[in-house]
Amino acid sequence: MASNQTFDPVQMWKSWYDLVEKTWGKSMDDFVKTSEYSAMVGEYQKWFFYSQEQYKKWMDQFLNENNMPSKEEIARVAQLVIQLEEKVEKLDERLDDEVMARLDEIKTTLEKSAKSSAKKANA
Repeated sequence: MASNQTFDPVQMWKSWYDLVEKTWGKSMDDFVKTSEYSAMVGEYQKWFFYSQEQYKKWMDQFLNENNMPSKEEIARVAQLVIQLEEKVEKLDERLDDEVMARLDEIKTTLEKSAKSSAKKANA
């Protein structure tokens, strides 16, 4: 008698995955809890930080030898530009205030002069 079941590769893959995940999951969980794993991760971190420090030194040396600015130098210049922009903005505001005050004085003087001229002309 023939079976009515069809081959389902997705179901087969899922069953295989569940079985392997249980086995490897338990093994990995046990391994992560060991002191050997902690030591291995510690050594990796030491290596990573050492290599990162060496890369930074090499890159700084390369930039220096090729007369190119480092990240710190670019950041310092950017900070100076920001400070300069702030000073220019303050000067601009101060100049606007002083110019407007002076224009108000001139306007008042001209109005007084115009009234005085008008009174002399009427008299």
